[in-house]
Amino acid sequence: MNEASEAPEASAASHVPEQYRLSRDGRLVLEIRGEPGILVSVSAPPPRPGTGPVTHPFATATFHTAETEGELGELLREASDLDGFLAAAEAAGYTVERVDA
Repeated sequence: MNEASEAPEASAASHVPEQYRLSRDGRLVLEIRGEPGILVSVSAPPPRPGTGPVTHPFATATFHTAETEGELGELLREASDLDGFLAAAEAAGYTVERVDA
């Protein structure tokens, strides 16, 4: 193989989704990655046997506080992409910190 045909494979293999931590009043409330995946709740019970977890089309996230989960979940459902969600979360008073992989 020549270098030109190897470049796209190397690029795809090295793609790491963007990761962020959201906090409020110095307390971690959400960890989120910019890739389709599962939303892990602290306030809802685990999925019933035979049912799948809650998923999202552009985010994989773990909520850390029940008191902020409803608001953040609503912002996530209303956003069309990760950048839109992060902007809405900042506007709502959350601190957004990018995590370097």
